[in-house]
Amino acid sequence: MRRRKVDSDETIVVAPEQRSPRSAQLLTRLLSLDRELGASKLLDVDQQLDLAQRRLGPLSLGADSDLHLEGIRCLARSIARDPSYDDLGRYMASHYIYGWVERYVRFEQDLADFPEIVDVPIARPLFLVGFGRTGSTFLHHLLALDPRARAPRLWELQEPSPPPRPETYETDPRIGRLRSQSEFRSAVMPDLHKIHEFAVQAPEECQLMMWHGPQHMILGLRSPDYWQWFRGLSPSQLDVLCAGYRRQVQHLQLFHRGGHWVSKSLAHAHFLPVLFKSFPDARIVRLHRDPCQIIPALASLIAQLQIAYTPRIDFPDLGQRMLELFEQSMAGMMQADEEARSDRFVDVVFDDLIKDPIATVRAVYAKFGYDCTAEFENLMRRHLKTDSISRRFKHVYTLEQFGLSRAQVMARSEGYLSWVERRMGARLCRP
Repeated sequence: MRRRKVDSDETIVVAPEQRSPRSAQLLTRLLSLDRELGASKLLDVDQQLDLAQRRLGPLSLGADSDLHLEGIRCLARSIARDPSYDDLGRYMASHYIYGWVERYVRFEQDLADFPEIVDVPIARPLFLVGFGRTGSTFLHHLLALDPRARAPRLWELQEPSPPPRPETYETDPRIGRLRSQSEFRSAVMPDLHKIHEFAVQAPEECQLMMWHGPQHMILGLRSPDYWQWFRGLSPSQLDVLCAGYRRQVQHLQLFHRGGHWVSKSLAHAHFLPVLFKSFPDARIVRLHRDPCQIIPALASLIAQLQIAYTPRIDFPDLGQRMLELFEQSMAGMMQADEEARSDRFVDVVFDDLIKDPIATVRAVYAKFGYDCTAEFENLMRRHLKTDSISRRFKHVYTLEQFGLSRAQVMARSEGYLSWVERRMGARLCRP
């Protein structure tokens, strides 16, 4: 991938300040499609659980369900009392939470129907860990081109049950359903696809498989009480959640497997204290970029998603939340570095990745002992020549737009920046 010179007629994309009347109209129409959910008590997780089981069939939930549901209840309560949401936003949040509840019920049904899920091997999984806008999507798409890799696709993350099968993997009816949903999302958030590349059959972040973590914030929700709950979990509780993620990785690979799992998510940074317990031979790629660039860039992206829930974006609040998320994510990454063997990690700087992506992949494979075949390299070259990032847009954002300053971010990032420089000799922030 090469950076192009910006032309004068290039589309400018900025964070929205408020929900448009058109978006409000479309969201209202969406909510009207599920009258049964709309008739239930707003943000009542137990009623939603009852509704999901009436629709899908009753079942006995697993031993870990109490922790999962406790967190979802905390998320719902936090939204219910937050004045930033309007009525439409709370209904949208309730719709969002019901999607998680229903996926959980379906997954529990699959565990009962296919008990062999827990025996599916996960050999040498490769996890990409980095803050948003560090090049993780770009690298994930390249790594997923390896014919032996198994990277989750957007359609199977959005609707994972029943476990996908190889003979229908390219024609599964879930693909068509998600295309329709994606078209609706593009109408509600017309600028989102310009700053975050996604496609129904393309690799996607596996945070949709993680019951709890920063993904709820990343997907647009304001939920400070929930974030405090998650941050206060003990190592044993984190281990329960990470083991649940492992079962979902096994679930997707029950019938359709690969040589190694390839996943990327910011959430992995928060599970690093227990990740190696669930994935003993995991390999970790850590991505790094100037925090003065990535913090406002991610805030601008999240504003596109948040507009479905709040009528107006509080930019300074969003900026502070992204700065805190960055601090906490990097602290977890640095702590794990002290506790795990160095051969488990490889570090990638954004500028190096963009300058020579194939050399970056070769270095990752050499470090971890994967075979970078000629076929794989040819697939990467072909992908780079036809990369859809040729779309014409310029994503515009500043720290000041989100109530932040360079001096503030540099001060709060000092420990992380020094850590990267010691490890790699790289200065992420230039004067």
